[in-house]
Amino acid sequence: MIITNSIINNDPNSMDVRYGYDKWNDRRKNMKVLVVDDDPDITSLYKDALEGEGGFNVDTYNDPTQALSEFKPHHYDISLIDVRMPGMDGFDLYKELKKLDPVIKVCFITGFEVNYRALQEIFPEIAQECYISKPTTMKELKEHVDHLLQE
Repeated sequence: MIITNSIINNDPNSMDVRYGYDKWNDRRKNMKVLVVDDDPDITSLYKDALEGEGGFNVDTYNDPTQALSEFKPHHYDISLIDVRMPGMDGFDLYKELKKLDPVIKVCFITGFEVNYRALQEIFPEIAQECYISKPTTMKELKEHVDHLLQE
């Protein structure tokens, strides 16, 4: 964090305090996050955390086929997709979303152990840091999303 203080007109009561993350907080207000998880409690929790403290705009879906049918290409800055869902798993959803938006940024969420080497062979464009393990705290989730979007 970068903090700079400047005293205006040599008046110690008139301080202009700027934090290095102010610009990021302003940008974050315009950023859109897509969350797809078959558990409504998880999507609600993630939405509250990312919109409330995070300041993001969040769309949530509990049905991957509905998320796909209502997907808006080039609308989302990042997508958080659960790996195991009924009907269509997160990897298949990602493949379909990628056809609609070739530059989509995704982070997979899973409660299961991840074999990064096998996934790297299937999805070479996705870095290992784009996998979030459940359970995660909402602070960790927000920090993870912040980190991925600031790259």
